[in-house]
Amino acid sequence: MWYKSLMTEMAGQAFIVLILCLACTSCGYHRQESTVQLPEWVRTIYIAPLKNNSNELRLGTWITDELREEFLRDSGLKLVPREEADVILEGRVLSAYTTGLSYVRYDVAVERRIGVECSVTLTEARTGKEIWQSATIYREEGFYVAKDIMTTEDHKDTALKKISQDIAEIVHHRISGVF
Repeated sequence: MWYKSLMTEMAGQAFIVLILCLACTSCGYHRQESTVQLPEWVRTIYIAPLKNNSNELRLGTWITDELREEFLRDSGLKLVPREEADVILEGRVLSAYTTGLSYVRYDVAVERRIGVECSVTLTEARTGKEIWQSATIYREEGFYVAKDIMTTEDHKDTALKKISQDIAEIVHHRISGVF
């Protein structure tokens, strides 16, 4: 009998130690991305069309549109024409490339992946002084390869639009300091 109470007590203590360990370690998450602390005088932003160095013709436009939507939705910064802006956000699509992801044979892909690299800079409109610059932002998405090329291109465009949304969200969060 005495061993049952000892075992119960030890199990209770082990449980408490486990809970304390979990509480102390938490989830271990911390942000690695850099954010900018905008000066108080920054109230308006102009988002310039991204330059596009990739072979995906509409990609720069898609990312620009998504950036504008993201800042319109929630940022505390008002989206305005260039001549009225306190800061200007400019960027460049550095590259976009497609690779095979899964195959039925070594030379027949059933799924591909498209990766996009871009960078953005936030400058003071009045002086042209750089306030913040991103490291290269890289995102990728998979898409299915269809039997006809038009359907495959539609799948790739859907993946590129998702990447555009992701990039816009990342840039917005880094500039606005959202976690």
